[in-house]
Amino acid sequence: MKMKEYAMLAALAHSPRSGYDLNKWFDRAASHFCSAGYSSVYPALALFEREGLAVHDTVASDRGPERKVYSLTDKGRGVLLEWAGEPAGAPETRDEQLVKALSFGMLPVETVRGLLEEARELHRQKLAHYEELERKLEEQRESGEIPHQAYVGTKLTLMRGIGAEESYVRWCEDATSFVTDAAAGT
Repeated sequence: MKMKEYAMLAALAHSPRSGYDLNKWFDRAASHFCSAGYSSVYPALALFEREGLAVHDTVASDRGPERKVYSLTDKGRGVLLEWAGEPAGAPETRDEQLVKALSFGMLPVETVRGLLEEARELHRQKLAHYEELERKLEEQRESGEIPHQAYVGTKLTLMRGIGAEESYVRWCEDATSFVTDAAAGT
């Protein structure tokens, strides 16, 4: 299984979800470390059922047709926990901004500063988004709306996302200063 399938199992371990709910969870809670589109969620849920990792109940919906709500089975929880109990591999960094930075010394300094400002603003917005998610998570914890195990896992991933965005904002600011100083010959 791929990492995104394990992320789906973890989401189901926290709370039963429909395919739609799982997609929303990825958008809201996991987008900073794992992505899965609509085209991958539903096939994965079907695979989980075939392999006995999840089961579904059909639930009436006030928003339209009945929904399939998936829950993790004991076998699914075992597969998830076995995988989670192993050391993680080295993170893969694929960052278009850093590839472009390889060429920044060949661009006019004003262009580079503009690009870095755009990148800084993007990461400031992502940081604000994650901080808002963290605020809502704390409200859910205080009101008892979220199970402890879901709170812990979600808090840990948000802490990492917030730290990464803070670091990226700082890099953009440092890079802007460096490029400005390098252009001035200092």
